[in-house]
Amino acid sequence: MTHRLLSPRDRSSGARNASSRACGTWRRPSVVVAALCGAAILAASAPASADIANFDMAGNIYTKWLYRNNDNQGILSYGNPFWPENFSGDNGVGSEFELKLMGTVSEFVEADVRLKSRYGSVWQDFFENGNVSYDEPNTSAESLGLDHGEYVKLRGYRVLIRPPYPYLDQVAVGSTDLSMFNPWSIGKIRYTDRDNTKGVFVQGSGGDRTFEWLAGAIALPKLWAGPGWTTGLGDQALDHPLWAKDWAYGTRLDLNLDDITFTLVGTTTLDYEINRADPDATGALYPNCEDQLGDPIPGCERDHAVDLDERYTNTVGTAEIQFDGIDDVSLHVLGAVATSNIDKRYVTNGVADNAGVFPMPYKDTVDGSARVRAELYEPFGMGDVNVQLEYFYIGPEYVSHFAARREADVLLTDGLIEGGQLPTLNVANEFQDFDEPFYESVIGWHGGTGIVSADLDPVTLKFEQTAIGYATNAQGRDVDSVFPDFLHSEGFTDTVLFDYANVLDRGRDPRSVYRKNQERFTTVSVLWTGLALEALADLQVDFKLKYIRDTDGRDASRQDDNYAADIAYGQLTLTLPVGDELTVGLGGQYDVWLEENRSGNESAGYQDYDTTRVRAFTTLKWVFGGAEFAYIIEYVHKEQERELDDDQVFNVLRSKATLGVSW
Repeated sequence: MTHRLLSPRDRSSGARNASSRACGTWRRPSVVVAALCGAAILAASAPASADIANFDMAGNIYTKWLYRNNDNQGILSYGNPFWPENFSGDNGVGSEFELKLMGTVSEFVEADVRLKSRYGSVWQDFFENGNVSYDEPNTSAESLGLDHGEYVKLRGYRVLIRPPYPYLDQVAVGSTDLSMFNPWSIGKIRYTDRDNTKGVFVQGSGGDRTFEWLAGAIALPKLWAGPGWTTGLGDQALDHPLWAKDWAYGTRLDLNLDDITFTLVGTTTLDYEINRADPDATGALYPNCEDQLGDPIPGCERDHAVDLDERYTNTVGTAEIQFDGIDDVSLHVLGAVATSNIDKRYVTNGVADNAGVFPMPYKDTVDGSARVRAELYEPFGMGDVNVQLEYFYIGPEYVSHFAARREADVLLTDGLIEGGQLPTLNVANEFQDFDEPFYESVIGWHGGTGIVSADLDPVTLKFEQTAIGYATNAQGRDVDSVFPDFLHSEGFTDTVLFDYANVLDRGRDPRSVYRKNQERFTTVSVLWTGLALEALADLQVDFKLKYIRDTDGRDASRQDDNYAADIAYGQLTLTLPVGDELTVGLGGQYDVWLEENRSGNESAGYQDYDTTRVRAFTTLKWVFGGAEFAYIIEYVHKEQERELDDDQVFNVLRSKATLGVSW
């Protein structure tokens, strides 16, 4: 017998006839059956296509070599500090593979999927099968677990629907990087988590995009977006945490006029838990509606429905105005309000029970923030000179736990640790390598920044002056049970040689904004210069000089604890292109920190620190035939002279190389 492949038209016709025959067997179909049959006939009549032209694919292989003169093993400099990952470490080489599938379903519908191998396996792990056997010593292929098994995981998936309806542009279902709101409310997710968040988003516009709107519902991440960095999982206050009903909701409205843009953003996160007083709930306190004496509880009855309580809610609203109605002047104003509400029946007090390591105050809060930024381009006919001015105030109890955690920056200033400044305690300085920047919380910062930049070809100049007072200045603040101090709250932070446990005495945690007694004031001065030497094969010379003056009166009733620090460093970098594919760099940095009463406590007193740090580094970048290779090797020498404790010396040699190919 010969079998003939049906054409799309044949397949549609056959399916339509089959559907009609099936529906015809119902002599008197109900309304529901009739509706279902009609939908089946319409669906069957739509043309189907398995044409390979509807698919597109892209691949990527990324390999990293990470080595340092220590005895750690792994391929990630900084893993999770509170739940150590077994792939963290400074000595290893590993690869990961990524495959993207993109499909055009129709004129109005698109879809994409991302598959990626699990990160963590080093090349020497090639025999690991992903299981774990706890026998010691372990010489099997079951010694390290799934992180080292190189399995492929479904990382991202998304469906885009663009119907031809007025005021509706797109419906997106699935993975998102959360870049549609702003860093103050729901912020863009960090790169390592870029496809982990999922949601449903509807957006539209009208009036030739005079106004644009967006509404979305986001599945709340259960492992960091809440009190104690969870939405209940692992909280000792909960026997049966409920996280599958936890959602965040966000809306955005933009009004785009000729010279002015208004933007409103509102977001709410809701963390629900089971009401254990409900007799239908798992682990109910009174499953039989009887008290401990066996007497009936008034109003208690089983109705096969479970009541929920709000473990935690966080609501943030922002309003922004961008004004460009004056020639060569840009003005931006932002205001924000945030409320945070904790139900203490369902949230363990991490301030008291976790050494002050907690991502928000253990209390209900309401606070606001504001930022005003003006940019003047060539003011007063000054040629290639630009001026930026900024005023900022971030409330001391402004809580936005779903704000941007890294890879964003809300202030103009270079800051104290340079990576970026974020309006949340929930900054994420883990899952990164030594050459990636750290980010700091600016909760409580109040001050201003002025920046002047000039392009005087072949020289560029830029100067910043920032003054920071602190809305968190207070006496007798409760850091034992209400305000988290993140355990390490004294001294300038060394992010070049950082360890989460602070065993190397690297200074305050970047999230530490609350102290029992504080009267702090800080100034930051920075000068950047750049010189392009075309006569010397396009050699680029960059120099940066930075000075920080940081003072804190601490306890106002005494003088022997006053902190004063002078922090200065200079960095010189030479970058030289060699042909069209190769770029090499050479640089050095010298730092001096002089800190009076740097660390200690009220009873034992404080001690002075004198610190010097030297860095020398070489970089290389080679782009050839679609492959991109990058390499950095650096040497760090640090001497820390401590008045009471033993001095410390560091001699660190570390390197990182990466090779990436995409197709």
